[in-house]
Amino acid sequence: MRHIKQSISILLIIMLIAGLAGCGEQQKEVQEARQELVVGLAADANELKFKEVGIGSPNANIYESLVKLDADYQVQPLLATRWEYRGDNTWRFYLREGVKFHNGEELTAEAVKRSLEEEIRPSGRAVLKIEKGSVKVVDKYTVDIVTTEPNMRVPEILAHPLNGIRAPGVDPVANPTGTGPFRFVRYEKDKELVVERNPDYWGTPPKLDKVTFKYIPDHNTRLMALQAGEIDVAREIPREMLGQVKAMDGVRLATAPQGPYVALSLMVNGKPPHDILRDKTVRQAIGWAIDREAIIQKVWEGNADESQTVIPAGILGEHKNLVQGFGYDPAKAGQLLDDAGWKPGPDGIRTKNGRRLELTLVSGFPSASVLKPLPEVLQQQLRDVGIDVRIVEVADDGLYYGRLEKGEGDLWLERGNQNNGDPTFLPELLYHSRGYQGSTYNKPFWPGEEFDRLIDEARNTPDIREATRLVAEAMHILIDKESTVVPIAALYNVYAVKEKVQGLSPHPAPIHTRWDTAYIKG
Repeated sequence: MRHIKQSISILLIIMLIAGLAGCGEQQKEVQEARQELVVGLAADANELKFKEVGIGSPNANIYESLVKLDADYQVQPLLATRWEYRGDNTWRFYLREGVKFHNGEELTAEAVKRSLEEEIRPSGRAVLKIEKGSVKVVDKYTVDIVTTEPNMRVPEILAHPLNGIRAPGVDPVANPTGTGPFRFVRYEKDKELVVERNPDYWGTPPKLDKVTFKYIPDHNTRLMALQAGEIDVAREIPREMLGQVKAMDGVRLATAPQGPYVALSLMVNGKPPHDILRDKTVRQAIGWAIDREAIIQKVWEGNADESQTVIPAGILGEHKNLVQGFGYDPAKAGQLLDDAGWKPGPDGIRTKNGRRLELTLVSGFPSASVLKPLPEVLQQQLRDVGIDVRIVEVADDGLYYGRLEKGEGDLWLERGNQNNGDPTFLPELLYHSRGYQGSTYNKPFWPGEEFDRLIDEARNTPDIREATRLVAEAMHILIDKESTVVPIAALYNVYAVKEKVQGLSPHPAPIHTRWDTAYIKG
């Protein structure tokens, strides 16, 4: 009898375990049926001082701009169906009718006016060349943008997600409210941002019911979370760790070309001891000394293309070949240094009038960690032609700007992005004498008046194809003639993705990636 009771007890335990397992499987099936995606990001970079949540860290598709940027960096309709230039610095945009914010309020010209004049950050208004009163309501679905000075690149600039339209009268930090395919659920700083499917979305409904973005700053922890199934997608993977990702079972890499650029900006007007690169011949020798293909394979495991500009090829289009750039020719680099009077010393480092050819390379934009181990590779390649390089790594862009303002360096290693469709944006931001960055950039790297003239003309010409041609000519001056910039590569935008995740197409510019096409394969 006792054995019978024991047998019954064991049977009940087995049934209970089986039942719990069944419940677990059911919960898993329910989760998959609900289409929930978990994305692992690096550090939380939401700019709360500008009341920005879910716009750039990441772009959670809460907000939408009047226009969008496609994968070829061309501008396409979004909240505006069409637009036209009407003269007198005036752009007219015709809004899509019937679009509603997540709170049920209708998208109108008044909401667009309020967003562009009051909600977007001041630097955004400066780039657009607008101020209070610049946006005019023509009627309920028509708005005029009148710039304070000629600016024919307004549509291309508006494609930036920072120019997304916010719902009037809503706190954008406590409850970000836009028109996008996903609506805000909750945000906990440095922990997670959660959004859910917008059931009333005006466009094609998203396939996912919920997306959770988890902030996991440590790269190893983020990849361990992917391997353990705690997250489905990992972004911002160090290039040297891509081989490790490729070896993971059930994980693939999703990539997009024409992504972030990596380049060296060269100090052209530095004071001793940072005055060597005043000599254009030395600057050009550096360009020919760099083996880009070796860097792409060794540092980025093939996930990059050789680039001869700091602008995506898709923007320059048919005019990209106006920029010649540099190949790998160490003999030519050596000859240029010989011609400039720098002769090899007994230890292989060149000297001139008793001075060694020593340069300081500053690595730190956006941070030294994302650029590793490139500085050491460049150091060795430049040493091979007789240039001694001292590496200074700084933790973030604030420290980087601090050294730049003081002129404490010769070679400035950067990784940056083109985040809108304006071909003049990066050249004006970084290298124009009256650029958005002010004297921080124009003094150290300025290539001259002709460069400024071409960028100004490109900003003010109505024809976007002519604008790209003018910008390509300006880049030819920047890179080929004055050589104040030496491009290295255009990185792929790379995500590590679980095999069950389908339909996710990373955008070359990460801030433009859309999540509404992704889904979980059952």
